Amino acid sequence: MRAHPRNEEKTGLARGVATACWLASALLLASGCAPARYRLAGDEAGGARELFVSAAALSFPIEASFSGVAEISGRALPFVAGVNSRAPAEETVGVYDPLGRPALFLENDGTRIRFSRGPAAGDFPPPNLQPVPTGPVSLGRILSGAPGYPVDEGDLGRTAEGEWVLEDGRQRLFSDPSRRLLSRAEYDFSGKRVTVTYPGRETSGPPPLVKIEVSGAKIVLRRDTE
Repeated sequence: MRAHPRNEEKTGLARGVATACWLASALLLASGCAPARYRLAGDEAGGARELFVSAAALSFPIEASFSGVAEISGRALPFVAGVNSRAPAEETVGVYDPLGRPALFLENDGTRIRFSRGPAAGDFPPPNLQPVPTGPVSLGRILSGAPGYPVDEGDLGRTAEGEWVLEDGRQRLFSDPSRRLLSRAEYDFSGKRVTVTYPGRETSGPPPLVKIEVSGAKIVLRRDTE
C-alpha cells in the first residue's frame, strides 16, 4: 500500500533534517570547532578589560634567565636561556646548551624576529632561518606572564569554564577560571599558532613556569629565582 503523500513528505523532510544534522556534525568535528564563548557586556566586560589591561602594564627593562627542555620530533633537548629587553622593540633572547655554549639568538626590533645560530646549534635549529614578521610584540612580556602585544581594543568573552577572553586579531588572552590572572595566550605569527601557558600560576608576578607550543614542538621554561 502506498503511503499517503503527506506522510511521504514528512518522512522525506525528517530524513533531510537528519542528513543535514549529520553532515553539520561531521564538518564541525573535522574542523575542530572552537569552544563556545559568551560575549561580555556591562560591568563584567569592564572588569575583564581592566584585568587584561593591568596584565599588560609591565615596566622595562626586563632581564631573566631560564632552564628548559625542548621536545622536538621526539627528542628532548635541554638548554638554558636568557632574555634581555631594554624596550619592547629592543630585545634579545639567547639560547645555550647546558654547558653554556651559544646555540641560538632571537632579536626582536618591534616589527620582526630575526634568528642567528651559535656554534653549539648542531642540527637544530636548521640553518637559514628566515625572519618572522610579528609587529609590535614583546618576547620579554610573554616570558614574564604578560600579553605580548599592547592591550587596546578587542572582543571580550567568557568560556564555558568561566575564563575571560580578549581577542583583538593579534592575540587571544585567557584568564584563569577565578578571573584573577593571565593564564594562557595564543598568537598567530606568519600563519603559525603559538600557544603560551603559565601552569600553576598563583600571583600576578612573573610565572615560575612557561610552556610554549608551536608547530608540534613543545618548550618548557623554568624561571631561575632572582
